[in-house]
Amino acid sequence: MLQALTDKGFIGKDNLGSCLECLLAREAKMTTAMGGGFALPHATVPKLTKPCFLLARSLQGIDCEAVDGKLVNLFFLILTPPDQTQLHLQTLATVAKFFNRRGIKSKLLQAAGIPEILALLRSP
Repeated sequence: MLQALTDKGFIGKDNLGSCLECLLAREAKMTTAMGGGFALPHATVPKLTKPCFLLARSLQGIDCEAVDGKLVNLFFLILTPPDQTQLHLQTLATVAKFFNRRGIKSKLLQAAGIPEILALLRSP
């Protein structure tokens, strides 16, 4: 996920290691794999100048030591600069609420491509 953000220019190559280090430090405290096939990796990154968000899916699933022991299929990555704590917390709450909507995870996994996924993300 970090490589995708780097490849698209959202994270500088010189900041990739710092982002990974911050995410691993956060994950070491407690898993962000919340169960139900969903993970919400997030971190505050000192050298980051703007927030970065990324939705990723893995149809086969990845073992992330989720609280329910299930594989994770959907990831929503949140990276924020240290001076944007309020945005970080608001985004965590909004994303968690969105993914608790009935049937949304299944719809995202079944979506045919990016336009369909974006339509689901924009739906009320």
